[in-house]
Amino acid sequence: MLQDPRRQALDDVLRADLHVHPLPSQLPLLAHYTSILTLERIAQTGEIWFSNPLYMNDVDELRYGMNLGLHAVRSHAGLREACPPAHYNALLDAFDALYAAFDSDSAFDVYVFSCSEHDDEIGDDGLLSMWRGYGGDGNGVAIVFDLSALMTDDSPLLVRQVQYLSYEQSEAWMDRKLQAFAEALQREGGPVEALQPAADALFERIKLFALFTKHRGFHEEREWRLVYLREQDRQGVLTQQLHYAIGPRGIEPRLRFTTDVIGGPGHGPSLREMVRRIILGPVLATPLALRSVERMLEIYQPAWAARVARSSTPYRSQRVPAWPIT
Repeated sequence: MLQDPRRQALDDVLRADLHVHPLPSQLPLLAHYTSILTLERIAQTGEIWFSNPLYMNDVDELRYGMNLGLHAVRSHAGLREACPPAHYNALLDAFDALYAAFDSDSAFDVYVFSCSEHDDEIGDDGLLSMWRGYGGDGNGVAIVFDLSALMTDDSPLLVRQVQYLSYEQSEAWMDRKLQAFAEALQREGGPVEALQPAADALFERIKLFALFTKHRGFHEEREWRLVYLREQDRQGVLTQQLHYAIGPRGIEPRLRFTTDVIGGPGHGPSLREMVRRIILGPVLATPLALRSVERMLEIYQPAWAARVARSSTPYRSQRVPAWPIT
């Protein structure tokens, strides 16, 4: 816990509405929709690859929230009125420096693993929108995880549910949060030197907002995220797993995560037990494909072979019409 009472008071205001880090018993099953090739790679290597959000398909991932925060901080009247000019300028200078350091360095080693909340109502059919968006247009798989074993006190991973907001709601949230922060800053007072930790607290909250917020148009995804921030990995638990991948978009940074590093050597959770179900997409889910996937898993992860199921969702692939459109 933070020892500085002034910083603690600001954190309390900034994080009052933050979704809490769930207890292991509160974490639902989470499904990762992906390609059959990714399933094979996970089975072969025991690795889960986290992606850098700056390379993800949704252009609003991370970048939108960070830019929204930057512009709001620079223009918010409440912040300007909350403290003397010298203090206000010190706050802006400190925040701008944090943003510049993040933009040029720290953002390179932010990694996200996205899943969709999975329950009995969804079952082996999965979510149609997820098959279309991430599951190979029905030709992929949904890997259902119980990730509660990763929820240890010393884990460097953040695990939280995504909130869905419109652009207007995001702007309103930012305005309310900055106003509450400004009022707390005015109450706490302090010397100019106190503005650096104040800027730190504000920047970290905006970063969490950016990482765990998406546009409300994606609400059907029911997304949860596992997030790795290198600056939060103070013990260097996962620094040896920072890596790269070369794919259709060229080379990009990745985190090649293996579960056995959580909890110390020899004490980490088993990926074999964390995978509870493997659901074949509604296009892929033929009897022949089922047998083939079972054979693949018998070779690489025998325990998973008995956990394969097929989606029964009636599915129409998005094909180009065979007739001309006039």
